[in-house]
Amino acid sequence: MPDVFGVIEEISLWGYLIRTLIVGVVGFFVGRLVSRRSVSQLTTYDFALIWILGAITVSPLLDGKVSFTYMLVPLLTLFFWHIVFSLISLKNRRFSFFFNGKPAILIDNGRIVLKNLKRQFINVELLLSELRVNDVFDISQVKYAILEPNGFISVMKYDRESHVTPKDLNLPVSATDIPLVVINEGKIVHENLKEFQVDEGWLMSQLFKENIADINDVFLGTMNKSKKLYVLKNENN
Repeated sequence: MPDVFGVIEEISLWGYLIRTLIVGVVGFFVGRLVSRRSVSQLTTYDFALIWILGAITVSPLLDGKVSFTYMLVPLLTLFFWHIVFSLISLKNRRFSFFFNGKPAILIDNGRIVLKNLKRQFINVELLLSELRVNDVFDISQVKYAILEPNGFISVMKYDRESHVTPKDLNLPVSATDIPLVVINEGKIVHENLKEFQVDEGWLMSQLFKENIADINDVFLGTMNKSKKLYVLKNENN
């Protein structure tokens, strides 16, 4: 039987196959031992831990001079500190925020929090796409949107959007459409205006009705096929 556990200058084919099998078994137990939170809801600390564990686990396959002893020692050390940090995070709120991160409010009571969007490197298109993943196609329905430490965005709609639906009352409904962005951070999206067969002059007249004279005061503007305009102003306005 070829030597597979120690330091090997040149690994034979059988030795490599046996090492692969052992690494596969070790990788399975690594996945089982890491907390389920780390697998289903990756925080920054969890992501770094799993990335490092993966690199250490496959190291005997990448370099024959790396013995399994060299792999197991740092592996067990990281598991130990992972458990210690997890237990401290359960007891200490500040420590938990430091390692797992804090939730970031992206939409607060219907208003987009620009500083949090910029801090998280999220632009309008990305925010709208994340809302669509949450089954929200019209941003005017959103009361709160929170970026969680695991990277997911939680969405709370206005109460008026959670009332009895026409389906509950067996009432007919008209087809809905997806609003398009016509103003993006103070810039007009002309191709979307053409979709609704309106021009910049019409748009500015609608903004004037909302007491908005300068397009730069608008962070986001959306419009549906009924030409209903929804506007979110910049924080300073």
